[in-house]
Amino acid sequence: MVWLPLFAVCLLAAGCRTRLEDTYGQRAGAEKSVNGTRVLGEMFEKAGHRVLSWGRLSPRLENRADCIVWFPDNFNPPSDETAEWLESWLDAAPGRVLIYVGRDFDAACWYWDKIEPAVPPESREHFEEYRRRAQWDFKSRRIGLPPQQTGCWFDIDRSLPQRSVRTLSGKRDWLEGIDPTKLDIELRARLVPPDNTEILLESEGDMLVGRQAIGKSRLILVANGSFLLNLPLVNHEHRKLAGKLIDAVGPEEKTVVFLETGEGGPSIVDNDPTSIAPTGVEIFNIWPTNWILLHLAVVGILFCFWRFPIFGLATPGKQDRLSDFGKHLDAVAGLLKQSGDEEYARGRVKHYLQKIKPSE
Repeated sequence: MVWLPLFAVCLLAAGCRTRLEDTYGQRAGAEKSVNGTRVLGEMFEKAGHRVLSWGRLSPRLENRADCIVWFPDNFNPPSDETAEWLESWLDAAPGRVLIYVGRDFDAACWYWDKIEPAVPPESREHFEEYRRRAQWDFKSRRIGLPPQQTGCWFDIDRSLPQRSVRTLSGKRDWLEGIDPTKLDIELRARLVPPDNTEILLESEGDMLVGRQAIGKSRLILVANGSFLLNLPLVNHEHRKLAGKLIDAVGPEEKTVVFLETGEGGPSIVDNDPTSIAPTGVEIFNIWPTNWILLHLAVVGILFCFWRFPIFGLATPGKQDRLSDFGKHLDAVAGLLKQSGDEEYARGRVKHYLQKIKPSE
């Protein structure tokens, strides 16, 4: 993470004109966001999967997706309608995977805390302003959340204090090659899964990654995005864990869809919007615009016929004769006039009459 101090200096040196991008849970259109998912999407692509982004629960998503990755920008569990749609999608075909990542983490706050030692004294005031703003934005969204909530796939426990993960336990393939002391995972709210959940990775009894069977498909729960979002993935140990999550999807090529939703959750639609690009001629089917444009088009065509065509045989234009000495006199007179010197002009005319004219 050597680049963090360098980026901090550049950002703070720019003053308030530069803003840290922190759009949450978006892959497309938020490539530079610290809370984005572009890096994770690229890791899926390098593993041989086809990666798309989607914004709603629709028939096309139901038919195309083999794996859905969802980073909801919502601190509450999924609604019953959303959970029912996703469970129906999982149950419709074998081998499908839904990866749900809890929301209770913000990489913008994490970023400002990490760069604090590298902030120069002259930028301290700007730094504190940025950090306070990021912390308030995050905390204000958590105000009023109950200590416990019950959901379809898990419960949420917010009564426990925030802590950093320094120990790991779980499945051997998830622990292999991971150094827990180098992790930077943060836990605030805990996802408490039901008893039928297979715990893949945990820390001191807190689930980090769990798996549930739904029909012949799988639901993978991740506590939060503190090792999967763009900025946390600069940590090499986090990238290893992200790689293990990708391996859990399966070795065969799949169509992986990142479900990108706002605070209200995904909308559920019965029909997908048409993918045909507009050509512009559709406006001719809208009244009264179609009649207005039609009359304007007729007037324009008539104007073109009146203004531009040449009717009949072309005639040669009038041409000046190069032997016309009068043109020479007019040119010399024009030059003398441009000089603005009347005495000089009279002198030249007198010179012509005395020296050149008699010899003719």
